[in-house]
Amino acid sequence: MGEPPAGGSAAKPDHIPTLKERVNTLSNQVILLISHFRDSANKSVEMAAPDDEVDGFLSPREEKEREEAEKGKACLPKFSPPQPFDGTMRDTKSFVSSLILYIYGRKAEFLSNESKIMFALSYIQGGKAQYWKNEAINLIAARQEPFKDPKDFIVQMEAQFGDPSPKATTIRKLKTLQQRSSSMDKYILQFKAEASQTNLGDTTLVKYLKARLNPVLFKSIY
Repeated sequence: MGEPPAGGSAAKPDHIPTLKERVNTLSNQVILLISHFRDSANKSVEMAAPDDEVDGFLSPREEKEREEAEKGKACLPKFSPPQPFDGTMRDTKSFVSSLILYIYGRKAEFLSNESKIMFALSYIQGGKAQYWKNEAINLIAARQEPFKDPKDFIVQMEAQFGDPSPKATTIRKLKTLQQRSSSMDKYILQFKAEASQTNLGDTTLVKYLKARLNPVLFKSIY
C-alpha cells in the first residue's frame, strides 16, 4: 500500500468538484422551473372568468344564494319596435302608442331624453315626415333643442301629422261603427276604445251603441 501524502491528510477525490457542479446545475434548473410554473399560474388566474375563480370557494349556502340572485335578475320584456312612420295622419296615433310602449317598456336602455328623441326620429322615414325629421336633425346638429323633452316631441309630432279634429273624427266613427257579424264582446270593446277619446255623456253613448247593434240582437233584447 502506498504511503499517504505529507501533511497527514488524505487527498480529495477528483470526482467531488464535478458532483458539486452537477448539484449547482440541477439547483439552477429547479429554480427556473419554479419560476416558469409561477408565471403560468399567474397567467391562468388572469384569464379565468370571475365566476370561475369564485365557484370553487362558495359554501353550499352561498351557492344557493347566488342561484336565487341570478333567478331574480330583471329581464327586459321583448317589445316589437315601431313601424316606420311616413307622416300619414291615420298612422300617427298608432306610431305614438308604439313609441311609448317600447321606450317606457325598455326604459333601462334609454338613459336620457336625448336618446329617446333620437330613437323616435330614427323610425320617421319617407313621405312628408322625412322633411320634418331632417329639419329637426339639422337643429340638433347646430346644438339647438327643437324639443324640450320626449313629451314635447310627441306634442309637436301630433300637431304636425295628427288629426286636427280628433273629437269630430271619433264621433263620426261612433256613428258609423256597426256590430254586423262581430260578437257582442268584440263590438263593445271597439265601441269603448273609440268612446274613451270623447267626453260625450252616457246618454249619447248609449244611443250610439244601441243604434249600431245587430238588428236581430236588438230585437231579441227588446
